[in-house]
This record gives sequence, structure tokens and C-alpha cells, in this order.
Amino acid sequence: MIGLAAGASLAVGTLLAVTPAQAYESGEASGSADRQGVGQVLRTPPTPAVAPAGLGVMATAPQISPAAERVRQVAPGSSFTCSRGRLCAMVWNPVAKKWRIFDLYVCRTYSLSYWSGSGGYVNNQTPGTKASFYNQGGKVIHTSVAADAKSGYNWGPVWKIKNC
Repeated sequence: MIGLAAGASLAVGTLLAVTPAQAYESGEASGSADRQGVGQVLRTPPTPAVAPAGLGVMATAPQISPAAERVRQVAPGSSFTCSRGRLCAMVWNPVAKKWRIFDLYVCRTYSLSYWSGSGGYVNNQTPGTKASFYNQGGKVIHTSVAADAKSGYNWGPVWKIKNC
């Protein structure tokens, strides 16, 4: 009986460990870039152009694995903060019709699912920290050296991000 309880406990623990972070609504941030070390306040772009009607593609929310430290949904034109020490990657979520922002903190290689179209990122890590973006074949197709930010970035060819 003890073995059964331990096995169930292990299964639940494993399930919780791999469950992705839940998205939540972000409030409007105020202020300017914090040069003291807290983070950078930025504004999301307007709603992107919609795919032509009749393509027959079901919308799926962008995902990342392993789970990001934080995942937020931010309305077009709203402010958000990318905290010091993070790589914040922003992609359009066609399900929620908001920008989905993934805060990457732990040094890992993150696999992207359902990322497409234009978005952006803020590399607000320790100055000089390199983030690498990989294509399907595992080749580095872009490198960002902190502190760096880019809007209008095409996520289509990116399959993985290593934030350090």
C-alpha cells in the first residue's frame, strides 16, 4: 500500500513539474526604463494583420517548453515590463487576440510551438549575455547580445531559443 501511495505521489509531482505556467492578464505599467536594475517598460505593437479568410487553419496559442518563468497576455498598444535578468519574447496569440510574452530566466534551451508571424524580444539579461535563436535543423539563425531589443522579428523560422 505504501508503494502505491508513493507511486501516485511521484506521478502527481511529475505532472506538476511539467505543467506550463499559466497566462494571466497584465495590468498597464507606467514609468520609464529603470536604469537601476528592475526592468524596462515597453509598449506592445498594434494588432497584427490577420491571415486571409478561408485558409481553414484553426488558431492555436503559442507555447514554450520547458515552461517560462512567467507568461503574460498583453493587449495591443499596452505597456509591459521586461525585468532585469530576463529575455522576454513576444508573439501574437490569435486565440486571445493579445500579445503573449514569455519571460525566460533559467538558462535553458526552450522549444517553441505555434509561433508564427511577427513579434519581438527584449534581451534584458546581464550585459554581454548572448541569446541564440535556432532553426528546425538546429542551426543558429540569430544571436542577441544583452542589452538588445527588436520589434518586427519574424518567428516563423525559429524553433528554439537558448537564452544564455
